[in-house]
Amino acid sequence: MYFILKKGRLKEIILLALDKSGSFRKLEGKIGIPKSCLFVYSVERRAIKKCYLDKLASYLNITVDGKDIIKELPDNWKQTKGGKNCVMIKKRNGTFERQLKQFQNKNPQSLRLWHKKLKEEDPRKYYLSQYERFKKIGNYKYITNNGEKVRNKLEKDVADLLKGLNKSYKYEPLIKVVDKYLFPDFLIDEKIILECTAWRGFDKAIKLNERIKYLKKNYKVYVVIPKTLKRYYETLNQYLILGIDNIPKMLKSG
Repeated sequence: MYFILKKGRLKEIILLALDKSGSFRKLEGKIGIPKSCLFVYSVERRAIKKCYLDKLASYLNITVDGKDIIKELPDNWKQTKGGKNCVMIKKRNGTFERQLKQFQNKNPQSLRLWHKKLKEEDPRKYYLSQYERFKKIGNYKYITNNGEKVRNKLEKDVADLLKGLNKSYKYEPLIKVVDKYLFPDFLIDEKIILECTAWRGFDKAIKLNERIKYLKKNYKVYVVIPKTLKRYYETLNQYLILGIDNIPKMLKSG
């Protein structure tokens, strides 16, 4: 069960919990709700799970009753909504029937064994093959001055800037850090990682922070974002580049 609370109530609850705990990280440790969820709940962009609301209420020793709740949603509401949207898109572009037949003809157990075997025997080949499959469905519609297909305009602008500066870079190369394989957005001069995002939300900063923990073991790491999105990425302040105009300054200092 999920709940949508009246405007301002969920934000109020999160702020009270933060005042009591001291930070998102400490609150996560005390009540077991992921930081990424707490961020999103604090700006009221997602319905809250009943079990999470119960944890917050118990932690604060408060009661959340019917007057606070404006809508109840079943457990599968997100899957139902997402599934319907996905099917509609595939039917529009003519891929639904073909993918359905392919799925019906595959042996799921054999496919799992193939994934496991290739990952163990040749992990580099495995991750590259998965990446190529992902790129085919990832809607890489922008083309850089170097001829690469990239995801969005920010990545295109960064690539074109680097080319204009005569900087040697690789777009989404496969790298290995410790035991983890990653595809960062840009690898510059084989020593600087540049991640690009224009995602408007707090959850992306959480994901990037986890990636940076690995990447910084072997590389200098920076994250370029539009200046207007700074408030979403304040937890990454030491890595941030606000707007592509500041990239040349970073390259000179790096």
